[in-house]
Amino acid sequence: MPVSPMQAIIIVILSILGILIFGLLIKITIQLVLGQTDWNSPIFFVELFTALPAALIVRRYRFSLLRAFRLNPVSPSLLGWSFILGAAVAVIGDQLDRIMQIWLPMPDTITEGMLAVFRTPNLVDFVLIVFIGTIGAGVCEEMLFRGFLQKILEKKFHIYGAILIPALLFGILHFNVWAILQISILGIVLGLLAWRTNSIYPAISVHFLNNFIAMIYIRYATPAIDAVYLRNELVNPVIVIIAIAVFVFAGLRIWQSPHVFVLNETDKKGKNNGI
Repeated sequence: MPVSPMQAIIIVILSILGILIFGLLIKITIQLVLGQTDWNSPIFFVELFTALPAALIVRRYRFSLLRAFRLNPVSPSLLGWSFILGAAVAVIGDQLDRIMQIWLPMPDTITEGMLAVFRTPNLVDFVLIVFIGTIGAGVCEEMLFRGFLQKILEKKFHIYGAILIPALLFGILHFNVWAILQISILGIVLGLLAWRTNSIYPAISVHFLNNFIAMIYIRYATPAIDAVYLRNELVNPVIVIIAIAVFVFAGLRIWQSPHVFVLNETDKKGKNNGI
């Protein structure tokens, strides 16, 4: 596909900025026209259009969307291990985030605003946020970053650079300076999964479960749960050790899985392969 790495990066950046602006406009419109102030899901709703510009470009050049976005099939067992990996990633990521908050604390006003979104009394709004923030973000963001962008970069750069560049953009374009490092590390894990399996489905599974666990915990965590889960505002070391062990074990099972997608003869010749 005649899209250079720089062009692909620009497409990704403009796509994210576009949906952010569009989401804010929708929220403002709802507030002005309907007088609704407790609806936050419209901002999340635009996540569903994250990969749309890239998809339009792919179709313009008449390439396969499935191949361009690395939507290659994988085995159910590989998906299962990916979900297990996702649970471990959620715990490890939470611990890393809590450590970073000690060194670079997020202002209380921003923290309270973010918590208010997920603890909204509007249950319908929360369900929509969870749906879009897990399935929508998991699918669409992985299509854009680990599918479209990373696959193009892999043709031009060493695999380390091809994984790192989308991961850094992934962290930066979440527009949270207090979580850039954590999100970028998650992006590296997701990039490795996509590259190793030649499919974004494992990365979608990890991304989905990571977001789902975080959202549910923020809303429904109780003092009784925190008494087990936390120790001095950090995740209980025993739970962290278990999560790391699960991460390593599930990661090795995925890494050692048989190659999950074999190119046919047409693809080997470089035709109709989506990139």
